[in-house]
Amino acid sequence: MKQIRSSSFQKEFDLPGLVCGEKKAFESIYMDFYDMLFHLASGYTGNREIAREIVQDTFLKLWEYREQLNKKTNIKNFLYTLTKNSCLNHLKQQEVISRNNRDYLITELKYKQEALAGFPDDSVGLEELMDMVEAAIEKLPEEVKITFKMNRFEGLTYRQIADHLDISPKTVEARISKALKLLRADLKEVVPVIQVLFFFLRM
Repeated sequence: MKQIRSSSFQKEFDLPGLVCGEKKAFESIYMDFYDMLFHLASGYTGNREIAREIVQDTFLKLWEYREQLNKKTNIKNFLYTLTKNSCLNHLKQQEVISRNNRDYLITELKYKQEALAGFPDDSVGLEELMDMVEAAIEKLPEEVKITFKMNRFEGLTYRQIADHLDISPKTVEARISKALKLLRADLKEVVPVIQVLFFFLRM
């Protein structure tokens, strides 16, 4: 089961190797940061395919701009900033499309933009946020936690979860609803509610 974060926050990377074009150095960074960036992007775009494209583009830019990096470059902040900005640009583009189509999603998109803009400007702030989120998830009742992780982190549908756990889709829905309610209550003092909503919900 995928975790929100990995040991990459404590790890040192072979930046000289990356700058020199060593694929092993690039692959190490890719493996350590992909999941974290994907969860960030999917939480805000609401689309797993778009999130994959954004993250792939982030790593493509890392490779293209590798020669501009130096030993003082904070690779976590570099990747996080690229991904965050790409998500924000995507939401702005969606707002324009919605306006042109006289869609009623504009308010929702604005909320997402505001939430994303309010996110920490560096990976240290993101790391602290993820620590709090992960701790809150681990405090959920066991059955609720398992169901929530299967849906949010493994991408399984309610029907797939129901079949796997031998329960009804309605029970799955109830557990997800309970998880979100408990998480909002647990995190409301440290994270604006709108950020919690868009971090977890696949809008």
